[in-house]
Amino acid sequence: MDLCDHFSVDGQKTLLVTGIEDIYTDEEVKQVFSVNGNISRVVRISDEENGVRGRVLIEYSTDSAITKIDPIVLGKIPSPNDPNVAWHVRTVRGIYEEEVGRRLAKRYLDELEAVAGNSRAGFLKALQDELQGSRGTEYTSPTTSNAPSVTATPMSVPHVSSAPSPSFQASSVPIDEGIVNPPHLQKVIVEHVIRSESAPLHSSSHPRLQTFSGRIPRPNGEVDYETWRTQVDLLISDPYLTNNQKVRKILESLLTPATDVVKPLGIDSLPSAYVAQLESAFGVVEDGEDLFAAFLNCSQNNGEKPSVYLTRLHTLLTKAISRGGASLNDASKLLLRQFCRGCWDQSLITSLQLELKKDH
Repeated sequence: MDLCDHFSVDGQKTLLVTGIEDIYTDEEVKQVFSVNGNISRVVRISDEENGVRGRVLIEYSTDSAITKIDPIVLGKIPSPNDPNVAWHVRTVRGIYEEEVGRRLAKRYLDELEAVAGNSRAGFLKALQDELQGSRGTEYTSPTTSNAPSVTATPMSVPHVSSAPSPSFQASSVPIDEGIVNPPHLQKVIVEHVIRSESAPLHSSSHPRLQTFSGRIPRPNGEVDYETWRTQVDLLISDPYLTNNQKVRKILESLLTPATDVVKPLGIDSLPSAYVAQLESAFGVVEDGEDLFAAFLNCSQNNGEKPSVYLTRLHTLLTKAISRGGASLNDASKLLLRQFCRGCWDQSLITSLQLELKKDH
């Protein structure tokens, strides 16, 4: 069960405490942990059959309380009224990071085992190919190395046992490379993590949208609707964000009167519904044919730089294509042809041989 989503708590600023007896009230629990910072919520989780008892989520007002938390508070602390009873305290994001590290390490070892085959000798040979060390070392029992820390936004609270994993026992197998050196193993795992996981993790963090209000004249620091819409199209196409996250980013970028336009939709609507609502209020009203005609009639103004004129042409053509007035496949040819027709700087066209390129 995704406890963070289920109880609407922020995993970045939440502790998970187990073993708290029912005799303690929420206020008494707050008194114990308020030394770290201001506590906004105390959420009690119902006990499950044959599961951990006395689970409580303690959410602080800011994540700085978790960052500067005293390490002594984490782990096992005695119950205030009964020193023989222990409370187990962990940060939610620490639990998640540990679980992610364990999964990445297991995935890497599974991949090595799949490459090497089912035999243990083949698996050890695959490790030999990855690691470097002195020759003539015998494999007895590897020392468990710390899994690499991977920072991610906690999405759930997995149940992680605090008991150490039993050591893997194997018979002695002569190998040529030393594989018992933890730094070597850690290096291989970290390199694999960087190769396979860094791109999705970074892609999930979409940049903040620029501000749009729809006011005329446009205030400083805001963008026009077309610029804002281009950013939103990129946001909607991001496969690593949920619809709720996309809607939140859209709302964060809007100011009145634009916010008044989408207010009737509510937070449960799809991102496309917000775009359609704003498009009806601030979008281009001309149809595709009118926009394409405006593109064909666009010429360079007196004193206008060719680069500025080309940018203006590109904007008009993009609007025409979005409204069905022109084909996207012909965009480059149409843009070059109209630039040659409307640009007054014939020396530039001649030097770049644009007339020849236009006919191809």
